[in-house]
Amino acid sequence: MADEEKLPIPPTFLEKVLFYTTATFVLLATFSLFAFLFLVPFVIEPAFTTIFMQFDPVAALCVTAQVKHLIGASNCSWASCREGCTKDLYECTQIRVNYKLGYPPNITATEYETLIRAERSLRKDYDYDNYESPLESPDMDMENQEIPDAIPTGLQGNDSEWYFTGARLFPNVKGCGYPPILNCTIFYGKYKPLGTNYSCYYSRVDPGLVITELDMWQNTLNLVYAMAIPIPSFIISVIYLTFAYFKIYNTEEESEQAPLQSDAEAMATGDDGKPTTPGSDTFREDLACFGHQLKMQLANEKSKEGFESNSPPISNSASLSG
Repeated sequence: MADEEKLPIPPTFLEKVLFYTTATFVLLATFSLFAFLFLVPFVIEPAFTTIFMQFDPVAALCVTAQVKHLIGASNCSWASCREGCTKDLYECTQIRVNYKLGYPPNITATEYETLIRAERSLRKDYDYDNYESPLESPDMDMENQEIPDAIPTGLQGNDSEWYFTGARLFPNVKGCGYPPILNCTIFYGKYKPLGTNYSCYYSRVDPGLVITELDMWQNTLNLVYAMAIPIPSFIISVIYLTFAYFKIYNTEEESEQAPLQSDAEAMATGDDGKPTTPGSDTFREDLACFGHQLKMQLANEKSKEGFESNSPPISNSASLSG
């Protein structure tokens, strides 16, 4: 009769809870890790760069002074706006601006002008109101006209109206983004025409870097969200999985192997509980018993072979007399 198949034992409620809990933490650790790796180049790194560049929260006054449209990877070392932060540049538009420092909102424009004149030692008798910039001439092509090469770029002296000339203009610290947050067509349409005036924010670390939008509160909030959610989730998941592996599942394996271990210990020890060694009494008794059983088996086989050799052969053709 064939042995009956053993039916599988259904898992208990605690085993189900343990299985689904472990699966949940495995998925949480996986998604947290990939989310963090995704957020590093798009949120975390730009947020840290914005903080480290120390942009002045007081907006400066920028004027578009130079626009270049270049073609070729060697010519496009940077672009004022890119839709996509990972693609290579083969065609780019570079916007350079002149800017002068703004004034805090708690003082008036007249007070700030007086402060700047005293700080930079600007001439008070210079007629700034009647100053006509060549960029405002109606005969100029607003798309291709550039500032003269003779005008220096960089930080200006005390006798200059501008704090910095020829600064690079970007929508953010990376100069790139993705729609609908960043649309380069709208950006160029707003800031590309020469002579356009607008507010901007310059970096104290690199005054040649200027951005059009700055919200330090939102930048810090994005950084906190990008780090406070995936990192603790990953750490908690790893801690639970480590605990489950070394404590919970390891205890279950030990309980399953306990009967086998007890049988092995019983075979390795005698009736008195002492370990069986070649010099012990138990070992000698077992050896003597084994030798006696071996002798009996050999004797039985020998007598059986002798009986078969001494018995006469029986012919199949013999007939019985009636």
